[in-house]
Amino acid sequence: MGVKERKAREFKQREEGIITATYQLLTRMEPVQVTMEMVAEKTEIGRGTIYKHFKSKDEIFATLLLRRRAKINTRLKNIEQKRDITVHQLVREYMNYCLEDPDAFAVHKKCVNHYSKANLGEELVGALKNQKEELVLLVEKMLKPMVGAPRESSPPERYFIYASWGMLRGAMESMMTDLFNDKPLHKEEYCKAVEKILLSGIPTLFELKKA
Repeated sequence: MGVKERKAREFKQREEGIITATYQLLTRMEPVQVTMEMVAEKTEIGRGTIYKHFKSKDEIFATLLLRRRAKINTRLKNIEQKRDITVHQLVREYMNYCLEDPDAFAVHKKCVNHYSKANLGEELVGALKNQKEELVLLVEKMLKPMVGAPRESSPPERYFIYASWGMLRGAMESMMTDLFNDKPLHKEEYCKAVEKILLSGIPTLFELKKA
């Protein structure tokens, strides 16, 4: 291996160490508490060297966002490529994505709510935007069969799609962030309840209850 290749590999290894260290700090601290000094101490890398990789901690947060969101995009793509995709598969895949790694879910939420776009370079801003657009397109394509043809008096189709996705995300976030104040929840039963509401429709459930 030549000098150039070795330096490139070492640069990449340092970068991975910085990202991993920041992730670990975020599992037990809020983003505002995390400093570059902490990252430097944890990685045993000088602050000046860290700034050669990331201009600010916001850039590290954005990188963590990109990596986490890439996972759900890939999972949804794999489902979308199947011939007989169902809305149930989409719903369950997102639930599994949230439940499989609670720490990653929590870190992602922290990064989303605390990174500053003003501190990001154009390349990172563009990557975040493109990745989010990809997710939206996947969700639109996969939830469209669930919505069906709206009546003339109904809101546009895409509003039903966005509302459905928002309800799913909100339902999982409520459980993952303990919105119910330490009330014990059986995860599988909770997920079944969310599925029933989304797949059957809230109005239908209310009609069944009255009957």
